[in-house]
Amino acid sequence: MEDLSNRTAVITGGASGIGLALAHHFGAEGMRLVLGDVEEAALVVATKELGDAGYDVVSEVIDVREIDDLKRLEATAIKHFGNVHVLCNNAGVGGGGAVADPDNLATWKWTIDIDLWGVIFGCKVFLPAMIAHGEPCHVVNTASMAGHIAPPMMGAYNVSKFGVVALSETLTREMQMDQTNVGVSVLCPAFVSTGIADSARNMPDDVAAGQTGTSESEDGVQSVIEALVAGGISPDVVAREVVDAIRENRFWILTHEQTAASVLARANEIAEGKNPSLDAIFS
Repeated sequence: MEDLSNRTAVITGGASGIGLALAHHFGAEGMRLVLGDVEEAALVVATKELGDAGYDVVSEVIDVREIDDLKRLEATAIKHFGNVHVLCNNAGVGGGGAVADPDNLATWKWTIDIDLWGVIFGCKVFLPAMIAHGEPCHVVNTASMAGHIAPPMMGAYNVSKFGVVALSETLTREMQMDQTNVGVSVLCPAFVSTGIADSARNMPDDVAAGQTGTSESEDGVQSVIEALVAGGISPDVVAREVVDAIRENRFWILTHEQTAASVLARANEIAEGKNPSLDAIFS
C-alpha cells in the first residue's frame, strides 16, 4: 500500500502515545483520521491538535472492551470519510500481577479484555467491509516484545500480547489464502516513552476496588518497568516504522535493535529444550 494519501485510517487508543504519533504521521501523509479512545479529555485535546495541524479528523469516545463501541466507531468513519483503509488496533493497558495471586482476577480480565479482545473486536468489526470494498488496505495490530518473551509479574499482559501475535499471524495467512486486498502487520516494540506504566488512571472503579496490596516482587518489577518506559524510545520513532511497514507490506514491525536477538534466544531455548530462565529476561 504505497500511496496513503486520501485514504482513511482508524486508530484506537488514538489520544496519546503511539496512537497519537500514528495519527500525526498518517495526517502528514494526507490520510483522513478517525480516532477512538476511552479518555475523553485527552481525546478532545488530540482531536483539536490534529485539526489545528490541518488534518481531516473525527473522533469518538469508545471502550474497546465493548464491540458495540467499535461498531459505532466504524459507523462514524463511514459517515464522514467512506471506506476505511488502515486499521490500527492500538488501544492497550499494562497490568496483571502474579499468576498465583487469587485476588487479581478483575485486573487480569480488564487487561486481557482491552489488550486482546479489543484487537479481536476491531478485526471482527472492520475487516468485512475492508475486504469487501476491494481497495488496498492494511491492519496494524499493536502487540509488544511481551508477545515474544514473558517477564514475571506481567502474566495478563504477556498472555494478551502473545495472543495478538498469534491472531496477527493467523490473519495474515488467511488474507493470503483468500487473496484479499488486506495486508497485515504486528507491532512489537520494547519500551516506548508512553503513559502505559500509568494505565491504572483508566481503570474502572469496580476493577480498582478489587485491587489488593502488591508483593515486594511485584513492586520491584513495577519500578523497573516504570524506569524503562520513561527511558524508552519516542512514539514518533515507532510511528515512522509503522508507516514504512504499511508501504512495504511488512508483517513484523520490530522497533528496537535488541528485539531480534531476544526472539532468537527464546527460539533457541525452545529448540534446545531449555527451561525458561530469568537470565533471558533481565540480562
